[in-house]
Amino acid sequence: MSEGHFTLKNADFPALERAGLRIPGLLHTGRLAAGSRIEGPTSIICSVSQGAFIDIGAFCNLSGGTINNVRFGRYCSIASGVVIGMHEHPTDWLTTSRTAYFPQVNGWRELVASHRIDEIRQGQRPFRDSCPITEIGHDVWIGQGAFIKSGVTIGTGSIIGARAIVLRDVPPYSIVVGTPGRVMRLRFPEATVARLLALQWWRYSIFDLFSAPLDDINAALDRIEAMINAGQLVPYEGPVVTAGDLRDLQGLAADLAARFTPPVAQAS
Repeated sequence: MSEGHFTLKNADFPALERAGLRIPGLLHTGRLAAGSRIEGPTSIICSVSQGAFIDIGAFCNLSGGTINNVRFGRYCSIASGVVIGMHEHPTDWLTTSRTAYFPQVNGWRELVASHRIDEIRQGQRPFRDSCPITEIGHDVWIGQGAFIKSGVTIGTGSIIGARAIVLRDVPPYSIVVGTPGRVMRLRFPEATVARLLALQWWRYSIFDLFSAPLDDINAALDRIEAMINAGQLVPYEGPVVTAGDLRDLQGLAADLAARFTPPVAQAS
């Protein structure tokens, strides 16, 4: 995938934060893969790998760790030390080394065999499973120090416990703990999970849902369903930011601020 290059500085962040985009995790990223997008408002404090593909929904708090080639739904939370979507290595090739499928790593191809680059290119084989996209659903909470293998799908509403190692797909609304990660139980009874998935409350702004008793799952669902049926809720459509937008930070901050009402845009 082609990449979008950009340069961020610490001085750029206050204006973006006031407009709902907190992205210090992109300070050293420098480039993102084609198709990458961020929906505001959202917070990306975790480190983002150079050249990564990211698709991050609104109202996320990605508070630490490192992410790469990942798609997040809305309302996701990750704690410090979380690792998501790191590169895999071939286990059935001659070598597990990246030099086999990425010979230009660290500039070694040019250093050691600059006179044989064409020959090496002809013999090079792609390792297509190097870093598949990891899919994180909506309203997923990933605890401190968890490891999520690249290419895994974490279902909407799931909770990944601290230090868990997730190597396989996780069904929606599961609580996963341990090494390797295992589903301990569902967050709610199956009927409630089915109701949540049908309702898709994350389509809306949480700030339109506070008339529902959010600490009572069944009463909250009753209230939100009634609001939808009465036409009282409109799906939230947040501003979408691409790598190209990050090349003009002053313009981006102004555009984002214009999308929100003054109290939101001016909030600290």
